[in-house]
Amino acid sequence: MVATPRRAAVSEGPTLHKQITMMSQRGGSHPAPVQQRGKLGTYKGVLVPTCENMWGVIIFLRFYKIVGYSGLGYALLIASLSFMVALLTALSLSAIATCGTSQGLAGVYPMLARALGKEMATAVGLVYFLGIVFLAVLEVLGACEELEMVQHSLFEFTTHINAVRAWASAFMLALALLVAGGIRLISQLGLVFFAVVLLTMLSFYLSLFGAPNLEPIDAPANATGPAPSGLSTANLRANWGPSFAPGYEFTDCLAIFFPCFTGILSGANRASSLRDPASAIPRGTLGAITLSFCVYVSFLILWAAVGEREYLTMEHGQLDELIYPSVKAAQIGIVLSSLGQALQCVVVAPRLLASIAADGMLRPMRSLARLTGGEPKLALAATYLVGAMCVLIGSLNAVAPLLSMCFLTCYSMMNLNCCLLGLLKDPHWRPRFRYFHWAVGLVGFVLCTSIMFVIDWRYALGAWLLTLLVLALVVRTNAQTDWGSALVGLRFQLAMRSLTGIDIKAHLDENWRPQLLLLYHLREEESHGSRRGSSAAAGWGEAEPPAEPSSSSLGDLVRGDVGHTHERMFSVAAQLRHGSGLVIAAAVVPGASADSLRAVALAEAERARMDSLMGRMGVRGFCKTILARTLLEGKLGAIQWAGLGPLVPNTLLMGWPWWWRDEPEKYVPELVSTINAATIHEKTLLLCHRLSSFPGPDEELSGFLDVWCIIPLLGPFLDLSW
Repeated sequence: MVATPRRAAVSEGPTLHKQITMMSQRGGSHPAPVQQRGKLGTYKGVLVPTCENMWGVIIFLRFYKIVGYSGLGYALLIASLSFMVALLTALSLSAIATCGTSQGLAGVYPMLARALGKEMATAVGLVYFLGIVFLAVLEVLGACEELEMVQHSLFEFTTHINAVRAWASAFMLALALLVAGGIRLISQLGLVFFAVVLLTMLSFYLSLFGAPNLEPIDAPANATGPAPSGLSTANLRANWGPSFAPGYEFTDCLAIFFPCFTGILSGANRASSLRDPASAIPRGTLGAITLSFCVYVSFLILWAAVGEREYLTMEHGQLDELIYPSVKAAQIGIVLSSLGQALQCVVVAPRLLASIAADGMLRPMRSLARLTGGEPKLALAATYLVGAMCVLIGSLNAVAPLLSMCFLTCYSMMNLNCCLLGLLKDPHWRPRFRYFHWAVGLVGFVLCTSIMFVIDWRYALGAWLLTLLVLALVVRTNAQTDWGSALVGLRFQLAMRSLTGIDIKAHLDENWRPQLLLLYHLREEESHGSRRGSSAAAGWGEAEPPAEPSSSSLGDLVRGDVGHTHERMFSVAAQLRHGSGLVIAAAVVPGASADSLRAVALAEAERARMDSLMGRMGVRGFCKTILARTLLEGKLGAIQWAGLGPLVPNTLLMGWPWWWRDEPEKYVPELVSTINAATIHEKTLLLCHRLSSFPGPDEELSGFLDVWCIIPLLGPFLDLSW
C-alpha cells in the first residue's frame, strides 16, 4: 500500500516537470494558446485596420498646402520625422506586445497595463483616449469643410464658424447614436468606409498622374484660379524650397501632418480578435507604418510636381480641375471617409475609457466601467460630451496641434517606460521581440518630446503637466496592481543604489539619528492577564485578531491601563521619531511554528493590522510578525536581523515586563538576556514603564526634558521624564 503512491509519484514527476518547463519557456503560467477558428491574422487583423485608421482627411485636404507652403524638401523632412516617431514607437509597442503571454489581451490598455504597470498605463491610456477623441473631432471638422465645398448653401444660415460648429455637433451626435445602436452595423459600415477611402485615393493617384489631360466631367465652367500644369521636373525644382506664411509655418505644417501617423495602436486595440497577437501586432503595425510612409511620400512628390506654388496654396478649389472622373464624387467620398474614420474613433474611445475605469485606479471613474447590454454606454456618453465640447473649436488646423500633443505624449511615455524597463532590467520585462533595445525607447522619447516643444512649447508643457497630474493622482490612490511598472522599477533601483552607496560607519558616526526597533510580545495583555482591573480577552491563538478601535481620535487610542498595546507603543515611537528616522515594528508570536499555515495566516492578518495602524498614526516604517518557539528566541532574532544596511535599527524600544512577578525565575532572566543582546549589538535600549501615564500624540506638554549621556563608549542613554 505504501509502494503504490510512491510509484504514482515517480510516474507523474516527469510529466509535471515537462509541463512546468514548457510553461516557463513561454513566459507564463497558462497553457499554449489554441488556434481558434474565426480569429484574424496579420493582414486582416492588424495591417488593414491600422492603415484604415492612418489614412484620414489630412491626405485629401492638406497635403497640397503642406507642399505649397513648406516646399517639397521640408515636407519630406516632416514626413520623415513623423515616420521615425511612429517607427520607434512601433518597436516599443512590439516589445510590449511580446512581453509575457499573449493570452487574455483585450485591447491596448490591458497590454500596456501588463507591461508598464497599471499606474503608468492609466496615465498613458487617458492621454491616448483624449487623442482618439481629438482624432474623431479632426475627422468630423474635415468632413464639414469638404461638405461646404459640395454644397455651400448648407452653411449660409449663420456665420461661417457657427455653421461649422453646428454641423460638427450634429455629426458627433449622429455618430454617438449610431455606436449606441449596436456594433454589428458599425462593423459592416467599416468595410464600406474603407472601400470609399481606397477608391478616393485611387482617384487622386489617377488624377495626379493624368493631369491636365484627364479633366473631370463636372469641372466648374467659370474657374479663374491657377490650374494644374501636369507632372514636371520644373515644378519639382520650383516647389522644393519653402514659402512659409502665417498659419503655415514649419511648426504648423508639422502639427497638421503628424495626425497621419496616429493610428499605429489600432492593431493592439484588436488584440482579442487576433490569432497570435505577439506575432501579428509587430508585423502588421510595422508593415502598415512603412506602407503609409511610402503612400504619403508619393503623394507629396506628386503634388509638388503637378502644379505651381500659386495653385498649391490657393484658399480652396485645388480639386475642382484635377479630380477625375468626378469632382463631386470625390468630395462626397472625402466626406464619407472622414465620417468613417470618426466613427471608428467613437467606437474605440468608450471601450478604452471603460477598460481604464474597470481597473479602479481612479475612483471617480469607476462608474464608467458599467456595461449596459454588454456595451459601455456611460463611457460612450462621456466620450460624446468630451467630443461635443472639442468640436466647438471649429477649425481643423486648430485641432491638429492638440491632437498631435496627445499622441506625442502617449508615444513619449510608452518609449520612456520601455527604455527604463530595459535599462533597469526589471524582472517582469521580458520582451521576445528581437529588434528592441532600451536605446530605441530612449531615442523615441527624445524625438517625441523634441517635436512636441518644436510644435508649441505651451501646448507641450500643458500636455506633460496634465499627464503628470493624472499619474500623481493614480499613485496617491495606492491601488493594488498585478504587474510591475517602470516607475516602481526606477524607485527600486534608486533605493538599492542609495543603500549600497552609503558608508555605514560614516553614516552612524556623523549622522546618528534614532532608528527604532519597536519590539513587543503580541497581545501580551491577553496572554498575561490584566493587573489593572480590566478583563482579559480570549487567546488570539483560538480566534481571529480583534478589530481595530473605532475611535477617530488618536489620543483615545493610547488611553487605558491594559498592557503594552499596539496603540501605546506606536504612539511613543511616533513621538520619539518626530518626522525623521525609521521605525521597524516587530511583534513576536511565541509558541507558533513557521511551517503552520494557520499560524502564518494569523500572523499576516496581524501584520496588516499593524501596517494600517502605522499609517493612521503617521509612523513611517515597516512592520513584521515573528513566529518563534519562545518569546526570547523571537526577540533575539529580531535584534540580530532587523533592518538592511544603513537602515539597521540602532535603538530598541520595548515595554517594561509588567507581568514579571507571575514567574520571576522565567521573566527576569528573559529581560536580562534581551538587555545583554542589545548591549552586545550596540543598540540603545528604551524601556517604557507605565505606558498608561505617557502623553498622547495630541496632548500638549510644558516643562523640561532631561537628556543624560552616560558611558559614551557604549552609546547614549536617554532618560525621558515628564
